[in-house]
Amino acid sequence: MRIKERTVMIDCSRNGVMKPEKVKEFAKIIKNMGYTGLMLYTEDTYEVENEPYFGYMRGGYTMAELKDMDAYCGTIGIELIPCIQVLAHLGHLPRWADYAPHMDMADVLLVGDERVYTLIDNMLCTISKCFTTRRIHIGMDEAFCLGMGRYLRQNGYRNQLDIFLEHLSRVKALTDKYGMQIMIWSDMFFHQVNDAQPLPQEIPDKVPAGVELVYWAYNEKSKAFYDRNFKAHQQFVHNKTVFAGGICTWTGYAPNLQIALDATQSAVKSAMEHDIEHIILTMWGDDGKDCSYFAALPALFAAAQMACGNFDRQDIAEKFSALYDYDFWEFMNLELPNITEDEESHVHNPSKYLLFNDPLLGLFDYTVHDQLKKRYTAAAAVLEKSINGREYDYLFDFYAKLTRLLAHKCDLGVRLKKAYTAQDKDTLKMLADEEFPPMQVLVRQVYEAYRTLWYKENKSIGFELQEMRFGALLLRNENCQRMIYEYLNGTLPVIQELELPRLPADRGAEGKGVFFNSYIQTISAN
Repeated sequence: MRIKERTVMIDCSRNGVMKPEKVKEFAKIIKNMGYTGLMLYTEDTYEVENEPYFGYMRGGYTMAELKDMDAYCGTIGIELIPCIQVLAHLGHLPRWADYAPHMDMADVLLVGDERVYTLIDNMLCTISKCFTTRRIHIGMDEAFCLGMGRYLRQNGYRNQLDIFLEHLSRVKALTDKYGMQIMIWSDMFFHQVNDAQPLPQEIPDKVPAGVELVYWAYNEKSKAFYDRNFKAHQQFVHNKTVFAGGICTWTGYAPNLQIALDATQSAVKSAMEHDIEHIILTMWGDDGKDCSYFAALPALFAAAQMACGNFDRQDIAEKFSALYDYDFWEFMNLELPNITEDEESHVHNPSKYLLFNDPLLGLFDYTVHDQLKKRYTAAAAVLEKSINGREYDYLFDFYAKLTRLLAHKCDLGVRLKKAYTAQDKDTLKMLADEEFPPMQVLVRQVYEAYRTLWYKENKSIGFELQEMRFGALLLRNENCQRMIYEYLNGTLPVIQELELPRLPADRGAEGKGVFFNSYIQTISAN
């Protein structure tokens, strides 16, 4: 048994827009894996005719680039499918005066505003000229503030689902105008309803016939979970259900591949039992598109095998190794910067939060355990062995350097706090003298390796935010060292940050990893 259509979705909206030539390369790779489609997720990162401020300075694809990628994919038998947003997830628009008055609130467009439908018409007109396929994913997910802002002030309270369906009806009229078949994420139909209960039948009955509903779920390893949700979607008798799982590239700089495999296996088995014909493997880039999508190749390969009915992990690994110049499990090692325990059962991302965890504030010091430094040191040695003149050396080089930095930095805040509390000034001086200088060298090495990775895979616009993060890390480390010296020579009476108790920032258990993918909330509580 096999899933008829197998699509990979790449997120090109979180500061990192994959270069067109790399999109082509990626399309060829997934074609050889057995996929049938590639979906480009672009919120405002594509050119729209008559909308000069749409995606301004965001590095989006030009119409010429979209046409060229579409033509190439057509020659190799991959359907290039646009995936845009016509309701929420448009948080970059309000910064421009052209769009700010036409937002409901936050990232949600103002339903009923005629300027909104002019914008959407321009989006769809552009898309229709650039893609051969007549299929389009128009998003419409997670619009949880719909009707709560400017809409409420202008129209008074209305049921959110009624507003949603009104907007869907108007957008569908526009897609019909361009001969497009639409998909939407299905979560807005379920988020206000206990998933243990069936929907009121009036909800499915109001959805326009022919609109495909994309049920998305990530990282869940229970097959019963998927069974329950596929059953819930069966109430939409006039709407085909598509499933979207995920390859965990949205957790910081390193992927979470093993969890992606486990979740995909359960999801695909359930999808097959519920006669789902189309699955999408999403690759999101939350909070900056930190992770390389090429780092997830073994998980993508395994997912394609599963969608074709092969769940034998050993056979999958052997097939991967026969096709590529890498052993399957060797490539899976790219997730090591995120693995802090011998057996991880949940998504964790220390590759992000420990990288930016402040040495003095120590918001994530509580996640550090006694063996973590040793574990990262060993992991770095494993990754370094794979740097030997092959195609993806640049990936292993970055992840090896990142892991070396994590090994050096992970427990520094813990040791600083311990020495300060004990008034052990000799240890404080030793840490300032001996730990900070090599850490700064490692930060610069990680930055250079990451810059190489980014410019190899992505357009340049967007990297400025990553550069600012690494630049801030260097300057902050420098000032932390300086403050310790000032405290030791008496010019700084106390180090306020080290005076304060350490409280778990994310309610995690002491010495256990967490999932916390927010740079801005990692570096400071301010």
